[in-house]
Amino acid sequence: MSTAQATRLTAILTMVAAMACLSTQDTFSKKLMLSVAPVIIIWTRYALQTALVGVSIWHKGSPQLLRTRQWRLQLLRGTLVVGGSVCGYGALQRMPVAEFTAIYCLVPLAVTFVARFVMKEHVSPVGWLCVAGGLCGALLVVRPGGHVDPTGAALALMGVVCYTGFQTLTGYLARQDSPLTIQLCTSAFGLVCLSLVLPFFWPNGLPWPDLALLLFVALAGSYGQYFTVLAFSKAPASTLSPYLYTAIGFSALGGWLMFDHLPDALAICGILMIVLFGLAAGWLNQRKAPP
Repeated sequence: MSTAQATRLTAILTMVAAMACLSTQDTFSKKLMLSVAPVIIIWTRYALQTALVGVSIWHKGSPQLLRTRQWRLQLLRGTLVVGGSVCGYGALQRMPVAEFTAIYCLVPLAVTFVARFVMKEHVSPVGWLCVAGGLCGALLVVRPGGHVDPTGAALALMGVVCYTGFQTLTGYLARQDSPLTIQLCTSAFGLVCLSLVLPFFWPNGLPWPDLALLLFVALAGSYGQYFTVLAFSKAPASTLSPYLYTAIGFSALGGWLMFDHLPDALAICGILMIVLFGLAAGWLNQRKAPP
């Protein structure tokens, strides 16, 4: 195996690990939100993430990691991450885990819109067919009369918009700054923002089981975000986007084990459509990418 192939395989495995961590975070967050406000969960994740990244930078003895070459884009990425987190947790409170993850997996298709209308890239008719097919799949998942709450679906779609911008910026910033620098900027921004509203949501006391679960969720989310940045620093988005769909499998398994929930037949058809058309879009993007 050549060095390039080894790097690509490492990036793919890192992305799969990131999806496993983030799906675990979502599954246990849904359970935790039965007794804890979402703001507390998000704040804990950013606080722990900031501490872990800070310790890593201190351990490396590299103060240059505290500086970014693109601070405006780092602030924008942080805003998108916080917005996506708030919308995501609001949606997760109202939606089953597998359907929630499937909606978020529209991101690779949404990147097509970004490529066409923001980056002014040409999109082939097949590319637009992939977008239309993925949207039809999403409609099957969130259809009226199904198991998905309309408010949850709307929040999930808003989160998709934030996550699309976040993923696009991650791929660009990973070529400018260290993964640790990107993580520090995002987590510190999220920590400051959530700290402003935390006093309004913090309860008088938290039982030890909830505190332990809160720490576990924060660890899973922190490592999931770090692995995502690390993967994008080793391979382009066109290579990694198809592996985002492993999150649906992890989430479906978690939803079944934790909540005894399985999507119905129409929702499964919609999820498969999102996966298939998303994979096709990823394949088209990979063909356009330079060798």
